Amino acid sequence: MARNNRIYLNGTVTLRVMASVLVLLLAVTFSGCTKEDSTKDISYGATQNRASSEDLYCLEFTSYSGPYVEDGSNEEVENILAVLLENRSDEYLEFATVTYDVDGKTAQFVVSGLPPSKRAWVLEANRMGVKADSEFEFLDCQSTFRDDALLTTDKLEVEVDGNTLTLKNISEDNLSNPCVYYKNLNSDGNYLGGITYMVGFDTLKPDDIQKKQAGHYEDNSRIVRYSYQME
Repeated sequence: MARNNRIYLNGTVTLRVMASVLVLLLAVTFSGCTKEDSTKDISYGATQNRASSEDLYCLEFTSYSGPYVEDGSNEEVENILAVLLENRSDEYLEFATVTYDVDGKTAQFVVSGLPPSKRAWVLEANRMGVKADSEFEFLDCQSTFRDDALLTTDKLEVEVDGNTLTLKNISEDNLSNPCVYYKNLNSDGNYLGGITYMVGFDTLKPDDIQKKQAGHYEDNSRIVRYSYQME
């Protein structure tokens, strides 16, 4: 079951913050984070049509109460700053850091593992609080996308029992270092947290099966990526 965490804006914040977001979206899109930033990364065969920070949208700022997921601690927090980020590209967002000035202080939002067309509530990296009259100014965005990420695969089969993942090699190849990456959903259907969890397995020969505990895997978890190397 998805967590029913409190993600909300009261009436006062809604008008002020949403008005700011509409302006700041233009700043994110047209300044600071340009396609030039993304195409400098040649690791994945970048071209002029590659995804970039221009494809990331800050849709809404809000106050969040619930488990703090970003560092894996799940400590309960109250009224900290969160932003709803959307990946509008056709590529997998591997990593991004979005920076804002909030009331004269620097707020950072770190997100990883966000598939195309998906959204995530990203909690401020230092658990910064938010006020009803907070002022937001976009500062910077650094991002890395992958056009080779395996969002699905016909070489691996995953079965889930609680937080135990059973991985089977259903291919005819030896697969070394297979990994499963997953994120958790909030009750509104968006991912909760910029964090992406990973479970690594040992080399799998054809028809081999391995089981591993996935500490943060729940009913609301969704696999967002697979990786492996073929021997």
